[in-house]
Amino acid sequence: MKAMLCREFGPIDNIAWTDVPTPACGPRQVRFRTSVATLGFMDALMVKGEYQIKPDLPYVPGSVSAGIVSEVGAEVRGIEPGQRVTASDHQGAFAEERVVNAETVLVTPAGMEDVQAAALRLTFTPSYLALVVRGQLQKGETLVVTGATGGIGFAALQLGRYLGARVIGVVGSAAKAAFLREHGFAESIDYSSENYKDRVNAMTGGLGADVIFEVIGGDIFEQSMRCINVGGRLLVLGFAGGRIGNVPANLPLLKNASIIGSFLGGWRKRHPEAGPVINQAIQKILIDSGMKTPVARTFPMPQAADALKTLLDRTHVGQIVLAF
Repeated sequence: MKAMLCREFGPIDNIAWTDVPTPACGPRQVRFRTSVATLGFMDALMVKGEYQIKPDLPYVPGSVSAGIVSEVGAEVRGIEPGQRVTASDHQGAFAEERVVNAETVLVTPAGMEDVQAAALRLTFTPSYLALVVRGQLQKGETLVVTGATGGIGFAALQLGRYLGARVIGVVGSAAKAAFLREHGFAESIDYSSENYKDRVNAMTGGLGADVIFEVIGGDIFEQSMRCINVGGRLLVLGFAGGRIGNVPANLPLLKNASIIGSFLGGWRKRHPEAGPVINQAIQKILIDSGMKTPVARTFPMPQAADALKTLLDRTHVGQIVLAF
């Protein structure tokens, strides 16, 4: 079969569309023909060798994909050939076919497009884990979301509003702030022209945010603990800006505030039974509410390197997609 192959860590251009052996389907595995794959920063960082998980080389990049089941292992229950499904794992998505462990597979409900079913695994699922499970976001609280026009950030804005919070989106350009307004999110902060910390404090009457959903890292993370409310929760989901931030320990002490990590992969590993529950809850919310992940651009699967570079330049608004 054809797949993107990474033979060595380094520049994104190292990956190439080539022939690879078709993987066998084990007794607890599922094989499906790929229709779409959605991209996350993890995929790009892993190719570059900068992610905390480094797969054995060579490997097929890509974490999340959707398609139609063609084979199921003898011990698999509840999944059948012909069903539409998505799968989320650390590798293997950028290929014509994919074989995954059955526990990573989620059946796509009728009426949900493949691209939305795949996108939610990278956007709404980690947002739900962070806001509902880890952050315990409450109705009426103020939620600040950094990277608010990215896939996971925009999902967090939508989910926060659905849960009854006041939501404030943090972005890095006037164009991205305009995108938020166009989609009904009137309150935003453009840190390219405004002081992030000062604006959060001003918009909250000096109290600070109750919950900050933080994906950028660096200076934004460090300022976040200076604009958090007493008893607030700073949720750490990533470092898209490229630098891991640090804060003095006295700041959370003085405010009785919490810094809470929310890493879907680690949570899923320690709580395997929770993954399907979260995903099914998200599917129901999306079907009931009509919320979607906006798609910024779609690339043909063999152009995965260009798609990953587009993701990394952080000028897009929404989800980057690969499709056949």
